[in-house]
Amino acid sequence: MRRRLRLPVLLLLAGALLLGCSDDDPAADSSGASSSSANGSGTAAVCSSLDELQTSVAALAKTPVTDGGIAALQTAFTTVQDDASQVVDDARDEYSDQSDQLSTDVSAVQSALGDAAGNPSAATLRAVGTAISTLASDVTSFAGDVGSTC
Repeated sequence: MRRRLRLPVLLLLAGALLLGCSDDDPAADSSGASSSSANGSGTAAVCSSLDELQTSVAALAKTPVTDGGIAALQTAFTTVQDDASQVVDDARDEYSDQSDQLSTDVSAVQSALGDAAGNPSAATLRAVGTAISTLASDVTSFAGDVGSTC
């Protein structure tokens, strides 16, 4: 069983490395110039909460399954849920589509983690990795969408 889980764990870790590399790009490209937002404090809140979410998603993706099993992922995911909730609260008015997608992605990770906890297998661990990768990709995309306003 341990050999069967090695591939999904490696795939999850590879995804974490890719996330770590792509995470810095939106912030590096950010110019600090505010575009047309009349709600500067709202934009600042979105930028701040989105930065925290990027950090927590990167930490989730870097959590090795072998060290603490699914429980370690669930613990790291708790921070992601809190940070995602804050982003959705801060961004809903201006970025409703991205906020909705973020909520969908968080639900998908939660569901995949629940499935993996109840039935740990290569398939359920792959599903967790896929859900985390999708979340990470959408968070990076979201950061790109708001990057010019931060």
